[in-house]
Amino acid sequence: MDQFAALLEFLKTYGAPVVFLWATIETDLVFLVVGALAHSGYLNPYSCFPAAIAGALLHDTIVFYLARNRAEWVRSRKAYQKLAPSLERFAKKTGPWQMAMCRPLYGTRYPTIVYWGLQRLSYPRFYAAINAGLLPWAVILATIGYKLFHYIDDFDDWLAEAKHWIFGAVVIAVLVFLIKRRFTARAAAAPEPSVSPDPKASSGSVS
Repeated sequence: MDQFAALLEFLKTYGAPVVFLWATIETDLVFLVVGALAHSGYLNPYSCFPAAIAGALLHDTIVFYLARNRAEWVRSRKAYQKLAPSLERFAKKTGPWQMAMCRPLYGTRYPTIVYWGLQRLSYPRFYAAINAGLLPWAVILATIGYKLFHYIDDFDDWLAEAKHWIFGAVVIAVLVFLIKRRFTARAAAAPEPSVSPDPKASSGSVS
């Protein structure tokens, strides 16, 4: 609990600047924390919530800018090539408002922003669409955090008890990955079986 109390004190002391920097890196959990700590009085919601919005908007703007100005590099990535067909089908139905609808859908926001950056969408249209999704989503998450504030101590206790299980799960996942990689490398290095030619096919005699 000492580390958790120190974190709360740090947020209380520096407030909005810390929240802004946090939101430039992670754009969901920060709103839950702002809502929870606003309930307790650790954070001022009138300064910290706008700071979180600004940080999240800067985060998305950087992704959009890089896609808009590094199009060839992005298109050459295999991950984007796999997602491009489904993104294009969705984009034909929704247009840029696809960016407003994808925010609650985990794993779709980055590809969607990248897609519209590659289309060289104008910045005014980008901000209109991205804010249409960001603002309601931020309010929802902050409200959830506000309502769940009373459980924050229980969560910290649970995390302390679960850290060993989490560490064990990470170790197992790494071992499985290494074993799978080893077998994959062996299979790739194994020589292909030689196929002997069919004597009938190679015979040129005709009865």
